[in-house]
Amino acid sequence: MPIANINEVQLGEILNRHFTPSEEIRTPDRLFGREKYLKQIARALNSEGRNIFIFGDRGIGKTSVARTAAKLNNHAEESHIYAPCGVCSSFGEVIQAIGNNNIPITERVKRGGKGGGFNIGFAGANLGLNLNTQQKIEVPKPTTVSEALDVLEFVAKPKKGRTIVVIDEFDRIQSDDDKNLFAELIKNLPTREINLRCIFCGIGQTVDEILGAHLSSGRYFEPIELEKLHHNYLWDIIRAVAEETNVEVPRETLMRIGIVSDGFPHFVHLIGECVFWAMHDSSATITQCKREHYETAIKNALGRTEPTLRRAYQKATEKTKNNLEYEEALWALADRSETRRQITSIYEQSYRRIFQNRGSEGRTPITKEKLNERLLTLRKDSHGNIVVGHGSGWFSFRENVLRGYVRLKAETEGVELIPDPA
Repeated sequence: MPIANINEVQLGEILNRHFTPSEEIRTPDRLFGREKYLKQIARALNSEGRNIFIFGDRGIGKTSVARTAAKLNNHAEESHIYAPCGVCSSFGEVIQAIGNNNIPITERVKRGGKGGGFNIGFAGANLGLNLNTQQKIEVPKPTTVSEALDVLEFVAKPKKGRTIVVIDEFDRIQSDDDKNLFAELIKNLPTREINLRCIFCGIGQTVDEILGAHLSSGRYFEPIELEKLHHNYLWDIIRAVAEETNVEVPRETLMRIGIVSDGFPHFVHLIGECVFWAMHDSSATITQCKREHYETAIKNALGRTEPTLRRAYQKATEKTKNNLEYEEALWALADRSETRRQITSIYEQSYRRIFQNRGSEGRTPITKEKLNERLLTLRKDSHGNIVVGHGSGWFSFRENVLRGYVRLKAETEGVELIPDPA
């Protein structure tokens, strides 16, 4: 029992209450630093006909904000409805999934015997179900906006109060026809006086990037751009567990976790969980997080990161030659808080220090021109296409969440990246 008076089962329960690296948060008490967004969403939903679109980087916490807001603003007795989009999802499939929430799961998956079935077709507000007992019971897939409105009325009408539907990963809807149908659905929802609102989530830097011209009208949507968490809130996530376990986590360790996490809650939850397990696995009773606990946690967290991030990094750097140069180019790009950097700054402020700190015996640092070539190459598909060039020597990561993984990787190699110049 290295953490005083806490056994492994108890520690697991504590960590499960506070850290969710593989699942979204759904309660406001665990959603640090997002109060202003929850307030903005609540006020927007009080405006008749207003729906929500949350957008931002992958891993920034969009789903957590959406589901927490849905829980707070869903006035019906039942829980809010969650409908994730897949890469091949169509308009009809998403609306069908929403409608199926009104049918018990046991009815949707079981198959009955012969006879006893009945059929009701789409007709105005009266949604019909094909309930042949030889088939599973489910809502028919709508093909028109009118039929989709029938489905939403079928969902909302039996409930007392407002129903909130979260439509997640909307950026995975690729068809322009499907986007147009969603646009028409949202525009016509108020005409049917259906007590239901939608919260959409999507990866992107702007609403137009995800939706194009389809849903750009501000009349129907409240755009919520989710920003990275400030370090103070990242630290609060760790402090909450430290307080409950009566363990001191030094400010320096909190700062390193905040820097490596780069404002992404996912990395804080992942590293934080690994830190407390590292302390638990110590041979002596622990009252303070030590440097060795942090270093162990960083290595364990790297092994548990999202496979897509790991594969992208490997494709970018694991080459037959010059792999260290590509790796150091990525580390240098991730070495400051600004997301877009110029080659001179990358080379002078970051690359030189990183090369020296890595202790690269037998190697000589590359020139600024060669570093620029390496970053240009990292734009190609053969190297994962994880870097974007903006002309005149300016570069950024294609996805900001990759910066967090790059910082985590550098940390495991003993190279500390810093957010800003001293």
